[in-house]
Amino acid sequence: MRRILVSIVCSLFVATSVATELDSLLSVYDNEVARSEIYIGYRLRTMDSLRHIAPFSEEAMLSLGEEYSSLQSDSARRCLYSLLDASEPLRSQAIIDLVSLYSKVGLYRDGMIVAEQMSVVPMHLRTYYFDAMFKLYHGASDQTTLPAEKQMLHTIAHQWQDSLLCELRQLTEIEFFRMLYGYQSANISGDYASALLYNDSILSLLDEASHGYAINAYRRAVLYENLGNVEQHRCWLVRAAITDVRCGITDNGASWLVAQECYERGEIERAYNYIDYSLTNASYFNAPQRYIQTHPVGHIISSSREQQQRQLSGMMMVVIVVGAFAMLLLVILLLYYINRKQRLAQRNAEISRINEQLQAANRSLEEANHVKEQYICRYLEVYSDYIRRLTTMARKAGEKDSSAFMDREMDNFYRSFDDTFLSLYGTFVQDFNALLKEEARLTPKPGERMTIEMRIFALILLGINSSAKIAELLCYSPNTISNYRVRIKNNALGDRDTFEDRVRLIGSHTQDR
Repeated sequence: MRRILVSIVCSLFVATSVATELDSLLSVYDNEVARSEIYIGYRLRTMDSLRHIAPFSEEAMLSLGEEYSSLQSDSARRCLYSLLDASEPLRSQAIIDLVSLYSKVGLYRDGMIVAEQMSVVPMHLRTYYFDAMFKLYHGASDQTTLPAEKQMLHTIAHQWQDSLLCELRQLTEIEFFRMLYGYQSANISGDYASALLYNDSILSLLDEASHGYAINAYRRAVLYENLGNVEQHRCWLVRAAITDVRCGITDNGASWLVAQECYERGEIERAYNYIDYSLTNASYFNAPQRYIQTHPVGHIISSSREQQQRQLSGMMMVVIVVGAFAMLLLVILLLYYINRKQRLAQRNAEISRINEQLQAANRSLEEANHVKEQYICRYLEVYSDYIRRLTTMARKAGEKDSSAFMDREMDNFYRSFDDTFLSLYGTFVQDFNALLKEEARLTPKPGERMTIEMRIFALILLGINSSAKIAELLCYSPNTISNYRVRIKNNALGDRDTFEDRVRLIGSHTQDR
């Protein structure tokens, strides 16, 4: 009996420790996701310095292509394709990297076409070549829905896998390859416990801040899933995701799975933040396969979050109604002692003060044409503040249609903004669309002069760059504003990184700066 109790206590202690570890890792991941743009910016600066090495050699181009292969697929493809006419072994390495890249983005047919250009595989690249070909045909077999084609591709994939194992077996005098061979053999045979031991040895040979560590941490998570250890599976998924963020990787294999795990644990808000991060990265990396994986999960999480917010809104409405009723009783008692005219006078004084601010802003717009952008911004701030104040007063007064009032005022606000802005930049809509790909050009709804995307970039033209400030003025969330900005830049003609600079030049030939 004592042994049973000790066993139960130990099991509970281990479960509690793992749960605490997972919560700690998720807190770290929260902070790292918030800083993800810093890590990506650091990688971009590193690659920019690599690009400006003089003279720029083919070896530097290969390094640049390999760096981009986990950050931005289109840039990686351009760098690697430029090496197909290079001398050996750079040409062979570029072909292998291209095959791996096409496997990542799900363009398996393109990868097979590139692989046909490989004539003789250098001895020191055979391991990487066999691994790339196995992943290419394995991914293609998973993608196709035709049974005969699936079986054929599956057979070819296993032939490449056998070649990989044979090559690794010949390199077992090197510790890393010996561990890798043991891991691959055990994993293929289903001996996940042994594969876990080999994986542990591989991780000990890798830097925790490297992309290779993230890949093998992800493999460890899969091994724990196969062994039925759910908590360790989650912990290692988060470790892999954390390393991806710190390495500035946008081709995230773990982040969307972490979002899914958080969703299953009931952490909807956290899952939403992670899936939003994953979708943003998938869009930046431009990997159709990753987007196909991530989008269904994102749709489920977004729907659940909306439902949760509706439920919270309903609960808040009940609390507000009850509170309003209690306050109403108090107000009835207070009205016995307070002069109603005095209260109305105070309210009118507040409204008059706001109107004076609006009039002052309007006068300022008329007085100084050379600083019109600053006055427009001030006008927007005061107007949006005015709407919020009136809505707040309406709610305090117990009006039930405050939300409808808010909607009407926001519509008026948008129309006023559109009219004011387009009176200064009359060709903005045409000029803005001219910067976009033809299929991505925007058309305002009937009755409107600009779309929400146009208003966002109109504010950027006026010098407001912060997504948080734009969100405050237009009454949207900062995440929504950031997503609009990323989506528009992804559809820009020319270099997406200079898109906002080109928007700021709209009307410069007709405006006083």
